[in-house]
This record gives sequence, structure tokens and C-alpha cells, in this order.
Amino acid sequence: MSLRSEVSAEKVARSVRRFRAASGDGLPFFPYGLLPLIGLVLLTLTAWSGFAHHSIENVVRRTAEQTIRDAGAEWANVDVSGQWVTVAGEPPTPEAGERLLNSIRTARAPTWLGLARPATRVSGTFSAASVRPDQASGSTPLLSADSDTPEYLFRLSGAKLTLDGRVPDIATRDAVIEAANTNRPPRIELVESNLDTIGIAPPEGFREVALRGVEALKLCNSGTASLTALNFDLRCELPESEAERVRTLANAPLTYGSVGEIQILAQEVVETCEEELARLLEASRIEFDPGSDRIASSKAALLDLTARAAADCPGTLRVEGHTDNTGSAGINESLSRRRAEAVRAALIQRGVTPARIIAAGYGSAQPLGDNATEDGRAMNRRIEIRIVRADE
Repeated sequence: MSLRSEVSAEKVARSVRRFRAASGDGLPFFPYGLLPLIGLVLLTLTAWSGFAHHSIENVVRRTAEQTIRDAGAEWANVDVSGQWVTVAGEPPTPEAGERLLNSIRTARAPTWLGLARPATRVSGTFSAASVRPDQASGSTPLLSADSDTPEYLFRLSGAKLTLDGRVPDIATRDAVIEAANTNRPPRIELVESNLDTIGIAPPEGFREVALRGVEALKLCNSGTASLTALNFDLRCELPESEAERVRTLANAPLTYGSVGEIQILAQEVVETCEEELARLLEASRIEFDPGSDRIASSKAALLDLTARAAADCPGTLRVEGHTDNTGSAGINESLSRRRAEAVRAALIQRGVTPARIIAAGYGSAQPLGDNATEDGRAMNRRIEIRIVRADE
């Protein structure tokens, strides 16, 4: 090779190196063959996100609908959007609507990570019921959407008396709060007021019926007092010796509204009733076919006795199903619920009023015995019947 050729080749090499140096800001190599794989992953994630949303919504809907069936709330309809639940209908009492919303809020469903609460927001749009299941006329709606209507819902639970609702003016509000705090029994440690004022002239007799609710609850150990759709309702649990006093106070004539449902649960009667039901169910358990919600045919006589005892109990009854911890939590919860529903249906067939009895399944969450032993597991596989308390 001539000297001139070598010089030319060197110049070309230097030019190529300068070009590469000037163009070397990006990556020296990109695996373009991975582009189809990346596109497939993105497409899969997009499709899965839509499917997951739809799947979660179905779980929320199934859980809410099952909770409504467990509660025997035939009046309720459910609308689900994602993880938001709206319940509509005509509840028989303010407490019934509130209990149903709380049950849906706390309901759990099986997931691949275990039991979880699928609903993140639960609200109710309730209207007045035309007829309550247990009486021929009258109605007891929840607090209405009409912001110009004075109404209230007072609740005594544990050591706290909570005042919710709308009152006509500041003077009425202050009078109700003062009555709640004046001469309150030692068992009521806290009065919490969430009362709003409407800014209208007090209707004649409204303050009287508001103070009646406060004074009645101060005599109870637990309960609720409400004025909705011009109906005054009271649910109260207290010693039997005080029952007649509260009943007389609650049923006195009103100049504003009318007396609605007055339910007095005497503690001694409640305890006697629950003890009798517990003795029946401990002496001879309600048994089911293995892994099934079919009640053993040999238990017909026990169901007859249980139905007669339940019919004599006051208030609303809750049939509770329980299991041991064998198997998954989701399966146990479903099985316990179905067994409680089967017992509820059997008691209704034997004359217990459907509106007076609800069903709930707790799976293995409330054991009585040691699940590590056969005797303990047998103790945990059970049906219990309890009276729904006045503040529930």
C-alpha cells in the first residue's frame, strides 16, 4: 500500500470516530425485539384492570345481597358501583335500616388474601314504610331527606347517649341537651350532641316529644328513641321493675305527632328467654348432614320446642351459626350462614313470625372451645339464638 493510501485511510478512520462520538448521546444498544413483549404486557394489564374492577364489584354485590338475605330485610334493594353500595327501600323501623347499613359495612368476603370487607362506602336512601310487619297501620321511617322537618334519633349504648337529628331552633336544641345532662344516672358518662337547627318556629308540642325521648332513655340501660314522620318510637332495655314506668311515660298522649312502636325489653325476661333457648340447644344440638345446611330429620322435635320457646320471647330474635376452624374461613362463614338460614326457615314453618327473626353466620370467629381438640371443635359447631338488643 502506498504512503498516500495509508494517509487517506487514517483520515477516514478519524472521521468515522468523530461521527460516532458526536452521535453517541443515546444508548449504545436497545433490544427492539422486546417491543412486542412490552406491548403484550401493557395490553394484558389494561384488560386485567377492567376485569378486576368488574370482579370486585361482583364480590361487593354478592356480599351486600347476602347480608340483606341474612337480615331478612326483604324491603331492601341494593345498587353497587365499584366498592360503593347504596341501599334503598322502606325499613320497618329506623333501627332496622341503620342495622342493615352497619351489617353491610362490616360484612366480609373471602379473597386470595383471606377474609376482607369489600364495601368501602355504604349509604342508605330510605323512604317511609306504609305498613310495619308487626302492626296493621302506622310507619316508622328513618330521618327523612326533608331538611325543613324537625326529627330526631337518640341512642343510648354503653355509657354514651348520642343525640342526632334536626330541631327547630337553638332554644329547643339547648333544652334537649340540658335535659340529657340534668340528673342523668351514673351509668351515662357522656352525652354527645349532633343536633342541627332548622331555623323555624317550634311546632306546638315538638319540645315535649323531644324531651320525652330523652327522659325515657335516661331510665333505660340501653335503647333508642326517635321521632320520624310524626311517629314517636321507643326501644328500651331495662330492669323489669322499671318497665311499667317507662311504658306509661312513652305511651302518654302527644300534642305533636303520635305514639308509634313502643318496645320494652325487660332484662330479666330477656335473660330468662335466652337461658331457656340455650338450655334447649345445649341439651340436644341442632345437627346437620356433614358439610351441609340440611337439618338432620331426627331434630324435628327439638325444633318444635325451640319454636315454642322463641315465640314467647320479646323483641327480635337472631339465629347465629358457628363452626370450628377446620377448612377455610370463607367456606366456614358461608356454611354457618346457610345453616342459620335453615334454622330460621324451620322456625318460621313452626309459627315464628318472619319479621321477628333474622339469621347471621359467624364462621369460626367466636369459638367456645379449643379447636385443637375434638371436644372443643364439637363445642364450636353450634347454633345459638339471641334477642337483638335495644341499642343494636
